[in-house]
Amino acid sequence: METALQSEEKGSAGLMDGKRPTPIVRDAHSLLVRGIDALERNHIDQAVVLLSQTVQIDTESFLGHLALGIALTKALDIPAAERALETAIRLQPRNFYAHLRMAELYQRVGVPKRAKEELQTALDLAGSSYEKKIARAMIAAEEHREPRRAWRPDFSGLLGRKRRE
Repeated sequence: METALQSEEKGSAGLMDGKRPTPIVRDAHSLLVRGIDALERNHIDQAVVLLSQTVQIDTESFLGHLALGIALTKALDIPAAERALETAIRLQPRNFYAHLRMAELYQRVGVPKRAKEELQTALDLAGSSYEKKIARAMIAAEEHREPRRAWRPDFSGLLGRKRRE
């Protein structure tokens, strides 16, 4: 025969530290909101998971793909970030922020030609003076940036040194 205490222990066995587990969310909008919130709090891994679920449920979600591209860029999953941002641009080709984020991705990986093209597109699509100011500032910064590749380290200082024996 089971006592009331044993029954209560079995009922609370599913609880973790007194908290109920999060229910499975099947609503793309709720996942999008939670994913953006995680991204804003800099919980990148959580944001990637939530936003990936968002675009799996709603494959035509422009904001889902845009936010996922941003999260994947921060997670340094560059190929997946590029695919997500390309999808966002395909869904809304005249969106300023999609082109701006793609330019930031290209800047981050050291593809200055593509970054400049995307920045120019973003500037052309800018609908407000604030957006134009952002794009112009990034274009100016890109022009002053030293040309280099992010994926290839600079060993020039090591080449001139003599080897110690």
